[in-house]
Amino acid sequence: MSEAVQGDQPDRRSTDTVEGIMSACQSMVGLPYDGEPVDQLEHALQCAWLARRDGGPREFVVACLLHDIARAPAVAGVPYDGPREHHGEAAARWLEPRVGARIAWLAEQHVPAKRYLVATDPGYRGQLSEVSARTLLAQGGPMTEAEIATFRANADWQLAIRLRQIDDQGKVPGAEVPELEEYRGDLLAVVAARLRVAR
Repeated sequence: MSEAVQGDQPDRRSTDTVEGIMSACQSMVGLPYDGEPVDQLEHALQCAWLARRDGGPREFVVACLLHDIARAPAVAGVPYDGPREHHGEAAARWLEPRVGARIAWLAEQHVPAKRYLVATDPGYRGQLSEVSARTLLAQGGPMTEAEIATFRANADWQLAIRLRQIDDQGKVPGAEVPELEEYRGDLLAVVAARLRVAR
């Protein structure tokens, strides 16, 4: 009997964790997105759908869904980035124990990826929305050569760039994309994998 209870425990923990993540996402409904024409949840869902449509791996889709989770009132409620910390860093701290280090890193790096692209792609700055261009300075401005080298040292640096590109695209008013429930299975899978590693 005790073995059955223990066997059920990981599933229950996974389900509870996923419910917490989804509740945090739901708390972003109607939350302004720095003056962009979509709210925070609409942006998250558009990003997740773009990642899935492109055939991105499950962890990447989840990272796209949750990259701005620190904005959620249920998480950290970070409204603006400051010189000491950006919302990607706050998101990573919250995400790592729930969905693992890879997803947390990708979510964290969508801010440095903007700085990377500004530093390495002469045309990128001109493609930024007015809001994103304004926040660039608070986030540290273009990367230095040393920062570029550190960024590229991670095996997933190109995925972080792709997440940044998707982040820039997922701001379309009225876009029809799947609801949050669409990603429950992906969330359950990554949470269960994280719990197996933690045991």
